[in-house]
Amino acid sequence: MHNVILGISLLLASTTCMAQGDIWNNLFQEKLREANQGNSEAQYDVGTMYQNGRGVRASRAAAVEWFNRAAAQENPQAITRLKLMNENEVRFRKTLVEAERGDRESQYELGNMYTKGIGVDVDYQQAIATYEKSAGQGFDKAAYKLGLIYFEGSGVPSNMKTAFKWFRSAAANNYPAAQYYLGKMYAAGQGTAKDNALALEWLGKAVDGGFDQARGTMIDISESMAMATAAPQAAEPVPAAPRPAQLASAGKSSGTGDSHKTTKQKPKSRSWSIEDLMLAAWYRDNDPVTYLPSSVSNCRIEENRLICLSDDQTRRTAMNLIKYKTKAIIENFSSKGTFEVTYRNLVIDSTRIESVESEDDAANGNNVKTAYTVKTGWGTPHMLECRFKDSSTLDCLKNKSHSFVLTSPQTLATGK
Repeated sequence: MHNVILGISLLLASTTCMAQGDIWNNLFQEKLREANQGNSEAQYDVGTMYQNGRGVRASRAAAVEWFNRAAAQENPQAITRLKLMNENEVRFRKTLVEAERGDRESQYELGNMYTKGIGVDVDYQQAIATYEKSAGQGFDKAAYKLGLIYFEGSGVPSNMKTAFKWFRSAAANNYPAAQYYLGKMYAAGQGTAKDNALALEWLGKAVDGGFDQARGTMIDISESMAMATAAPQAAEPVPAAPRPAQLASAGKSSGTGDSHKTTKQKPKSRSWSIEDLMLAAWYRDNDPVTYLPSSVSNCRIEENRLICLSDDQTRRTAMNLIKYKTKAIIENFSSKGTFEVTYRNLVIDSTRIESVESEDDAANGNNVKTAYTVKTGWGTPHMLECRFKDSSTLDCLKNKSHSFVLTSPQTLATGK
């Protein structure tokens, strides 16, 4: 078994570094090797990574070059992407002319194009400059976007004071999304002094404006305030630990005729190990999972934890075709067969397959059907709490709210 684990570890040596930047760099080099060998899918992926600046400096010219290579092999995604890029270049030039004339909505739209690389290379400094021109003319969407850039540290160092300034500017003019973030910043003391009362006030305004996401944050803050003001409960007395002498005499006769009684021994519970998990192939609803050892993931043991990185996966939603990988860290194993999983999806590319309204309508609280292209990069972390039910079954609880079962058709080490 040790040789199996060692072999897998050596096979996966290229994924030893878990830093976000390194995984993008490694992924780019992997795709570039495949692309240079003539693989059209990899050529398309290299093009998207150049376009989005993932694992390599963003370059629209390099992206077009790789899309052209893939399109020459009749790759449909590359053909579609090239057509869209040509259309966006025309759109960018028209928007630039209007923005230079001082139109605040065009300045805002130009900022969006610079941040997303629409018709032009991604350039956050240019985006900030054009957003500031628009916000200076009272366009609240631009002020909100500036707040978001500095809050998230998108393309620039995170700056909570600057984010707070721009969110406050838009929130004062009843922009619901900005009111939501302003409330969050007051609650966390980010960029300003912590003030739960003001946090609830601004979050309430966001809810009134149609930003329903603020409701959950309001509940969390209210519960936190209630717990902080609740009277402390008296601690339960802790029983004294038995002395060695007491332990030694626990099994002796008490002199009451019980000396011949025997205590029924409880059957020992089966013990499960990290190797059991490693050597299985886990499925959920007949599909291999990406966050545990399976036919679509590569895993290695590192000290007392298991690290998995999936192969490229695709998922089609109503609006997008998404290509992604999943990275998981499995740790805190116990002899009772319990363990924890933390996993995140890394979106490599997302292609919109249906035209819809702008995301800004949703941010502004407008009641419209809204969807947008999923952003490339790391998604939200998810937590699983799992336990072995038997030699081929796991019971798992996701994010402490949703339970499900995973199964393995393979015989585990302990189950032999």
